[in-house]
Amino acid sequence: MTERDARQPIMRALDPADLGAAQALSAALSWPHRLEDWNFALSLGEGVALESGRRLVGTAMSWAFGPGWGTLGMVIVAPEMQGRGLGGRLMETMLSRLGTRGVQLHATKAGEPLYRKLGFAPVATIRQHQGAAYCVGFHAPRTGERLRPAGRADLAVLTALDAAATGMARGPLLEALIGEAEGIVLDRDGVASGFAMLRRFGRGKVIGPVVAPDPEAARLLVAHWLGQRQGEFLRIDVTEDSALSAWLEEAGLPAVDDATRMVRGQPPAPAAVRSFALVSQAFG
Repeated sequence: MTERDARQPIMRALDPADLGAAQALSAALSWPHRLEDWNFALSLGEGVALESGRRLVGTAMSWAFGPGWGTLGMVIVAPEMQGRGLGGRLMETMLSRLGTRGVQLHATKAGEPLYRKLGFAPVATIRQHQGAAYCVGFHAPRTGERLRPAGRADLAVLTALDAAATGMARGPLLEALIGEAEGIVLDRDGVASGFAMLRRFGRGKVIGPVVAPDPEAARLLVAHWLGQRQGEFLRIDVTEDSALSAWLEEAGLPAVDDATRMVRGQPPAPAAVRSFALVSQAFG
């Protein structure tokens, strides 16, 4: 073993006891994740840790959403450990956990070259909006539409709508969200046709996921939360083609960053509903 090999960090399973140190790693990168956000992510997936001198210096996590697809995220290497190929080690380990599934992730500009080498291709731009929302005006439902609260009895239909929009079987994620988030459902002629959730995350609250049949319906769902939470710090991550960005800017949520959605595998085919806003960049 060379001296360089001897200095390589040890890779092991990411444990709940590591999450305080993991949160410190993410905070050093100006990521907003609280300890509670790390716990939520790990409770739904699995992760690996890099340890050097009994200190956490790297993380990565994956989530398997049914047999066809999974997502990757929370990939961090401490600045002083970069340039040693550790990001590639983390990624290859998590990809092996997902097996033959198609994989989706959201890349920073710094991470995109590595992901391309691993077979990922860019498919969309994600625009992060955040700020203190103010009044967006009244958004009236169209004829036959109404908004109503979402509850546990809606889990099956929300899971079906989410699967149609994302191509992923995210039932456990939706169940966990219903347990800690507020939700609304868009009914059209008595049929659930979209939904949006709001939960505590990072510096304030995040709106997402937002699933809807068209941009006007998505604006109706998002406007509900903007109106309910005027003056509060809110975040929403929308697809560039959502037709929501300019409207969000006017509502007081400027675009502050972009990420690139990348996939390894064939992206899911479009369905009758679309995903307009993410749960998070880790979950998709």
